Amino acid sequence: MRKLTENVVQLGNRHFNYFLVGQKDAAIVECGVTGGVASLKSQWDQLPGKHDVQYLVAMHAHFDHICGIPALQELFPGALVLSSKKAQKIMAKSKIIEDFFYQDDKMSEVLIGEGILPEKPELPSIRSSIAVDETIGEKDAIKLAGGVELEVLAAPGHSPCSVACYLPGEQVMFLSDAAGFQISDTEIFPIFFQGYEMYVETIKRLMGFPTRVLGIPHERIWVQDEVPFFYQRALDSAQQAFDSIEKMLDKGMDEEIMERQLLSYYYKGDLRIYTPENIETCVKLLIQRVKECL
Repeated sequence: MRKLTENVVQLGNRHFNYFLVGQKDAAIVECGVTGGVASLKSQWDQLPGKHDVQYLVAMHAHFDHICGIPALQELFPGALVLSSKKAQKIMAKSKIIEDFFYQDDKMSEVLIGEGILPEKPELPSIRSSIAVDETIGEKDAIKLAGGVELEVLAAPGHSPCSVACYLPGEQVMFLSDAAGFQISDTEIFPIFFQGYEMYVETIKRLMGFPTRVLGIPHERIWVQDEVPFFYQRALDSAQQAFDSIEKMLDKGMDEEIMERQLLSYYYKGDLRIYTPENIETCVKLLIQRVKECL
């Protein structure tokens, strides 16, 4: 648990960050996984003051950003679930959500193995869909007491359903996975699963907002003068991946060999909290998106 600004508290564990935004009435930005909410739950009673959580903000519909919603709803039964319209459609598809909770269960095992959790938390009894109460998108605002207001931004490139949220009063950017996953403090896994050009454009757009704190959903939080360096690493990692894949394609390399090389290169550090099968799917998407640009 860490207070980032007057109106933002970071909760969760080192792999899954949740951001409590607001004072008396509040929003939780990022919904993570069941195992991450277990960490949040253990921290909740230590928080000073009483927060009435009114909103749970799902930033995009990937398992590691929405499977924590049922556990959060147990803690905050009156909270409304917010997401983009495209995320809402995905979260209503039973086959996708059932697979997501399979991955969610595997993630709990990882967190236990790292000593972050003492035991596996129970999965929700209903795992075929996650209901969204209200949809949000570009130019919308999430208004809280005391003039605290989160501006919603479309953030395509990583996925079609992604949004970012910006807290202008304190210059906090909640960018979700829009700029990649932090393998370590110096390496970023570029995740332009929707499209390379959109991904780069989104990063450059977010860079234009004055930012003192980057509310990143996984691993380290960057502040003050560190912020532009993080963004530049994100852009450099995307360009490096694109160039490497382009060279492999130019050489006529077999795609299965390309996938193995990319998996070997990226599957390390904190990215290993995901299954190899998950990251195999990721590198296949990266290859496909580069091919679409050529």
